[in-house]
Amino acid sequence: MFIGYYNKSIVLTFISLFITLIGIKFALDSEINYSLICLLISGVCDGFDGYVASKTKRTKNEKKYGIELDSLADVICFGLFPIIIAASLNYTSYINFIIYFIYCFCAVTRLAYFNIDTEQKDCFKGVPVTTASFIFPIILFFIHNEIVVMCLFLLIGLSFVTNFKIKKFNMKERIVYLAIILIIISLMIWRILK
Repeated sequence: MFIGYYNKSIVLTFISLFITLIGIKFALDSEINYSLICLLISGVCDGFDGYVASKTKRTKNEKKYGIELDSLADVICFGLFPIIIAASLNYTSYINFIIYFIYCFCAVTRLAYFNIDTEQKDCFKGVPVTTASFIFPIILFFIHNEIVVMCLFLLIGLSFVTNFKIKKFNMKERIVYLAIILIIISLMIWRILK
């Protein structure tokens, strides 16, 4: 009836995308802190979607579809969404948009390269785009300085395409990562409601 492959391996990818769309709505309504929390949650979903996919029995086409779907979602969640948040803070000069272009170009380049590079099994080459979901919320929650934020976009963007190796998280490290994110989200909500 519909094109595509639908199984539990892609559920977290769609949850991540849905939360990102909620976060974009928050950003457009100038509810920046809530949009930052959505970015964090989206990153957590993306951090575990590969694990769920690896535990799911899939055909060759389902695996290819899952990889492409994940990358397309990542472009929106971690390429475009941080830019929307920053633009919602009125960081909208021409120079800022040149920086956003560089950041987005690097994110898309990295995601495309990751899909064809078969060597990235135990290690990543360059920083994964999901890193944006962790760094931007922490910095933007506490610092609303345009120069700092623009420098951050440049540094993170360039780190996506810089050729150095980063070890992939194992399951214990993912759980520690999840615990840290939950603590950060709790602190952010506590500060918002305070």
